[in-house]
Amino acid sequence: MYKKGILLVIFFLFLLIPFAHSESTYWYKDAVFYEVFVRSFADSDGDGIGDLRGLMEKLDYLNDGNPNTTKDLGVNALWLMPIFLSPSYHGYDVVDYYDIDPNYGDMKDFEEFLAEAHKRGIKVILDLVLNHTSSLHPWFKSASSSFLSPYRNFYLWSTEPPKNNPQFWHKTNTGYYYGFFWSGMPDLNYDEPRVREEVKKIAKFWLEKGVDGFRLDAAKHIYDDHDKNVAWWKEFYDYVKSIKKDVYLVGEVWDSQEVIAKYYYGLPSNFNFPLAQRIISSVSSQYNLNLVDFLLDERSLFSQYNPDFADAIFLTNHDQNRVMSVFGGSIDKAILSASIYLTFPGTPFIYYGEEIGMSGAKPDEHIREPFEWTSNLKGDYQTMWIKPIYAKPNDGISVEEEDLDENSILNHYRRLVNLRLKYKALSYGDIEKVDTKDSTLLAYIRKVGEEKILIIHNLNRVKNNFSYPLPKNYQVLYSRNSKVDKDIILGPFSSIIIKI
Repeated sequence: MYKKGILLVIFFLFLLIPFAHSESTYWYKDAVFYEVFVRSFADSDGDGIGDLRGLMEKLDYLNDGNPNTTKDLGVNALWLMPIFLSPSYHGYDVVDYYDIDPNYGDMKDFEEFLAEAHKRGIKVILDLVLNHTSSLHPWFKSASSSFLSPYRNFYLWSTEPPKNNPQFWHKTNTGYYYGFFWSGMPDLNYDEPRVREEVKKIAKFWLEKGVDGFRLDAAKHIYDDHDKNVAWWKEFYDYVKSIKKDVYLVGEVWDSQEVIAKYYYGLPSNFNFPLAQRIISSVSSQYNLNLVDFLLDERSLFSQYNPDFADAIFLTNHDQNRVMSVFGGSIDKAILSASIYLTFPGTPFIYYGEEIGMSGAKPDEHIREPFEWTSNLKGDYQTMWIKPIYAKPNDGISVEEEDLDENSILNHYRRLVNLRLKYKALSYGDIEKVDTKDSTLLAYIRKVGEEKILIIHNLNRVKNNFSYPLPKNYQVLYSRNSKVDKDIILGPFSSIIIKI
């Protein structure tokens, strides 16, 4: 009898293994990320440039470590845009992968920041630029100085001006080198085994420092061949997993869903650019462009390459016009689009300032303007590394102005993030389309186990009603300009989230 009892316990424990694995090993499936441009975020020393100590001292704005409070944004993971030594303001041309940009602080500052983030339960990933280096990197300076340099094969060279794609080849005294993005960013040669070993050493260094993963810049540009790219990223992922079992990698593969899908064979996560564009297009046009069907088709495709994929969902990032500018300054549309992607399956990424309604359009410097802490754009922690053209004093767009306004975009983001992390159906539950018979409505159910949540959005600028057989014990978790009466009444650009 005793043996039968033991066997029964073991059997039930075995059944629970998949659930424990998905919730504990893959922490990023239950994460909400915040993309930070350190230069623009928080300045601790008054020089106008954001730094790591400023970010550390403002962590409570992002997550104060107490799940019972509601005044923090609630995100539990950070993506830091490049923080390595670089000659540029943006940092995507690295000179030294083992050193911190002195504008941001030093290694001690980084270590203290990382410890404080982890203390609050915040994971941290770094932007790792491995497709190319700066032309001022010691490897390239040596490689370009002599045909006999030990680093010559770290880069791609031609002795004659190439006839194919000549715009990508740049002249030096020792030949022509390949740089896809520009002459200051020479591409690395991944057919050289020493390059592969060096970039693995870089990853190992930062993982042993305690970082939780990497965002992989220009992931599809390593080779002009997707299959070779995927093979390399699989090799890299296998290597970093040997150092940190639960490491998170997310690739920047700015392409169609068919191309993105291939990269799931090598990587656990990739940014979903097509979905972001479809969400924005649906909100802009005020018509549901079959969003749930599109998402389900994507997820089916991705799962063919990696059944355990983690879809990285977002609206816009540091390379795109800010969502507020795309919507012509409409707070209503910005909140609506957030309400959609923050209730979709996947791992959401919020671009800094998106949560307070910051605007910005190309050139790049002005989609990366200083974060707006105060109404007058002055005071403690306010950065001013560039003169902003979108941020205006007392325009209602700042943490100070929005903090106490219950209906501000900031407080809507706080509520949405809090709900996503509280209800597991919203984090990693399945999604099921609800047929509304109305192209201006978007409705779906998220469910995991016994937990079911109904989400409805009115994409239209006029009021709409929707009839749905709610159970007697339904609970409205979130509503904006909407309510439940005999029908569900949805005001213009509104959302409602109901536990059913």
